[in-house]
Amino acid sequence: MTNKSENNAELYFSINEVAKLLSVVPATIRNWEKQGFFVAKRSSNAYRIYSLEDIETLRKIKQYSIDDKMGSKAIKSLLMTQASLPPLIVGTDAYDAAPAPSRKLIGGKWKLYRDKLNLTLEEVATQVGISTSYLSKIENGQANISYEILERLATFYGESVLHFFEPEEENRTLVEKGTGEPVQAGIPGVTLESLISQREHVLFPMMFYVEPGAGAPETHQHHGEEFIYVVNGTFRVTLNYSDVYDMKTGDSMYFKSTEFHNWTNPGKKTSQILWVHSPVER
Repeated sequence: MTNKSENNAELYFSINEVAKLLSVVPATIRNWEKQGFFVAKRSSNAYRIYSLEDIETLRKIKQYSIDDKMGSKAIKSLLMTQASLPPLIVGTDAYDAAPAPSRKLIGGKWKLYRDKLNLTLEEVATQVGISTSYLSKIENGQANISYEILERLATFYGESVLHFFEPEEENRTLVEKGTGEPVQAGIPGVTLESLISQREHVLFPMMFYVEPGAGAPETHQHHGEEFIYVVNGTFRVTLNYSDVYDMKTGDSMYFKSTEFHNWTNPGKKTSQILWVHSPVER
């Protein structure tokens, strides 16, 4: 594993380490790349390297291809949803944005697990074969840590290596009013709020707040299905360049994402729109 900074802010794993984490062989990961599911980063000596976000993506690819036995087209469609923005917002070019920074190792988690077991630093350090001072630095986020030590500690506590990295996504069944996660739309005059808090989901329900004249005027298409409900205000959706639908409070519409579409708020007040996107077509 390669560290790019002294505080573990950037961690990269080799293909062999990732394969071990995912319980696959390296050739499987290379094959996923050949199929266009994923493009690995390269180190200065041209070896494949993987960040924690990359590993999360590969875990999903494994689930879709091996566990769920999905076809290539369906997998690529679902992988589009891994970006912060669903493609309904600005089209497929949204996925060319810079990736989010790698997650940090949470030293506090190691200490939490040790405290739950009522173990001392010396006892854990002895079990995993490292010095007490080194374990203390790991728990305080002050030390670089090798993949081998990560694996030893995680195995000792009965968890996967990835469990000890942040951020942990909260799986909430209920998202109360005003508590949805904000989503960066990258569109002037458009604010988004996610209405779901689950790690694994197919539907992407969003609340859009669209100021007068704002929208995504660039016509685009992608895989999936769309449902729109105007909670308050006005909303205009154009399908296939010529079919214009002017919506008002209480109106709803559904269409296939493969239809060319764009949207805007033609009114004089901010509109509130419930938009549900599914990357999977029936």
